[in-house]
Amino acid sequence: MTPSDPLAIEEYRQIYEAVALPVLVIDHGSWRILAVNEAALEQYGYERDEFVGLPVLEVRPPEGRADARRVLSEAPHGFWKTTAVQHSRKDGSVFSADVWSRDTVVDGRPVRIATIHEVTERLQIQQELQQAQKMEVVGRLAGGVAHDLNNALTAITGGLHLLMEELRDEPNTRTDLEAILAAAHRVALLTRRLLAFSRQQVLRVEVCSLGDVVERSVELLDPVLESRIELLTRIEPGAWPVRIDAVQLEQVIMNLAMNAQDAMPGGGTLVLATENVSVSPQDPPEDPAVPPGDYTVLTVQDTGTGMDEITRARVFEPFFTTKPPPGGTGLGLSTAYGIVRQSGGFIRVESNPGAGTTFRILLPRADGTPDEAAPSLDGAARGNRTVLVVDGDDEVRRSISRILENLGYAVVSTASAEEALTTLEASEGIPDLLVTELNLSGLDGEELADRLQAADPGLGVIFLSGYTLEGERLKAVVGGRQLLAKPFSAESLTEAVGRVPDDSSSANGD
Repeated sequence: MTPSDPLAIEEYRQIYEAVALPVLVIDHGSWRILAVNEAALEQYGYERDEFVGLPVLEVRPPEGRADARRVLSEAPHGFWKTTAVQHSRKDGSVFSADVWSRDTVVDGRPVRIATIHEVTERLQIQQELQQAQKMEVVGRLAGGVAHDLNNALTAITGGLHLLMEELRDEPNTRTDLEAILAAAHRVALLTRRLLAFSRQQVLRVEVCSLGDVVERSVELLDPVLESRIELLTRIEPGAWPVRIDAVQLEQVIMNLAMNAQDAMPGGGTLVLATENVSVSPQDPPEDPAVPPGDYTVLTVQDTGTGMDEITRARVFEPFFTTKPPPGGTGLGLSTAYGIVRQSGGFIRVESNPGAGTTFRILLPRADGTPDEAAPSLDGAARGNRTVLVVDGDDEVRRSISRILENLGYAVVSTASAEEALTTLEASEGIPDLLVTELNLSGLDGEELADRLQAADPGLGVIFLSGYTLEGERLKAVVGGRQLLAKPFSAESLTEAVGRVPDDSSSANGD
């Protein structure tokens, strides 16, 4: 009998044909396929007469056959399982599979019966989950470091501004201080990028038109893109509005465009496009991480050198860059990732070496119409009023207090909300203005503001934060409350105080 003789296997065809998973019956001596079920034909793309008699190593991709031959020679008799191995179809496409196999004897011939379970989608989801978990851990670390830096920078920049005012008649010293301040601003930019990646930056969210954002970005790109780059836009009419920080999204587009330019050293085409996309629960998921719903999609596509699989997998990691020093910090794409995810969106990349790169940003459809720009307010500070400053960082609290005192305010400062309430109870007074860190230990800044505004609805409130505000917490900054992101300058604090309405009443009768 030849290795492909059916023997008594045909007698059992009804049994293995009834199995939903692909089944291969393999001759133990020659390792050729003796029989297959219909599910195997569909999985591998062969006709039955092509499949029967085929060496079993043919279902493995060429680069994996040596390892497969070793496994077959070493596999013990009895039950054997291999997980996440690569198999190939007739057309050369590859999929991942778990394989359960067991030795038996049919009509006196030793055979191995293998059941194949494709796990490509499962492995993809696992890899995406592991990547997301890794990004989350790195993001928390980055956010914690950035928050501590922001507190230090707030005190440093505040102190520098005060010194520069005191030394305005000493130009040489002021020049040195300005150099230090410029260095502090560079560090502040780094912390903002870290917070953007970790999704802990403060976003000024509004309902806006994605097409308008792209058009403004084009105006910014025109002067900086080199002539070798052709910039095209494809804005879909009637694009759904999105809720996002428009300035931050412009930064995302700029980062992606600059990376695209670097990837096209000999010139090429950069396309910015928008479209509406609906993800239905009934549709097979193109990306399992994207829930069903309506999305406005921004596509940034280039015809550059592209990326290999290893680079593509790490492209959103902070400090990862393929550019030689000092070509890049590795924070541009991680910043883009953080801004998009913090806004409730998703960013995906498709790329292959020599085939260009496409970034797709999916932003959830927002209810309502694009917001109009808010009118500007007079930023002049007003003195002769009492300000309560609450911050757990001694240096930050001291710096804020000095700035406000120099503006003519009476300042009461405490390290916690509980201490602030005790102090106010003892003085039987309510301040005209509350400047408080949001993320206080114990009673937080929002709860403190709620209590004080319950006693005096006219109390002005300025929240300080280096962390993000989302959902209901974000709504806490509206209705007369302001939000000042750390680190901030003396001018920013002065302008924020100046925006407190003139009719803010207080229990002090001011």
